[in-house]
Amino acid sequence: MALAKSLMIFFLVMACFGVCFGAVYKVGDSEGWRYKGFNYTDWRLDKDFTVGDSLLFAYKGKDSVVQVDRKHYQTCNSTDPINETRSGNDTITLDKPGHFFYITGYKEHCERGQKLDIRVSPPTSPSPSPSPSPSPSQSPHKSSAPSIQSSAAIPALILMAMAVVVLSSTA
Repeated sequence: MALAKSLMIFFLVMACFGVCFGAVYKVGDSEGWRYKGFNYTDWRLDKDFTVGDSLLFAYKGKDSVVQVDRKHYQTCNSTDPINETRSGNDTITLDKPGHFFYITGYKEHCERGQKLDIRVSPPTSPSPSPSPSPSPSQSPHKSSAPSIQSSAAIPALILMAMAVVVLSSTA
């Protein structure tokens, strides 16, 4: 029974990590970051990118991931990057909301579709309780408290309920 309790506590802690940290999206899923025959526009359609999530670009060879503005995205121009990574296993944390553009460093590959544009939503947070309006001398501020994404919270809550059942039956 001690093993069952230990395993349940381990899985409970892991579930909490899933709630506290954003999702990790492997760009291209099992295909990774490559130019042959993969549609990154279709790939992103069913994704809901939120601040705190991460993009994992996995690729082989001398490729790269180049963050660019909209104009450079449309023309596949990587000469004036916002950011560029070349490790072959690049993780980019989405740290602010907005519209972001990524292309490969190879113009020909980009022109064949190896590029990604995503919209990142602000973090979701529980509805705040009403608070008094700030006085003119006070300025409103944003909370820096971490948020919980509902899609991550549901599996964690199910796991916690299972933990309660298992732990109460072993007592």
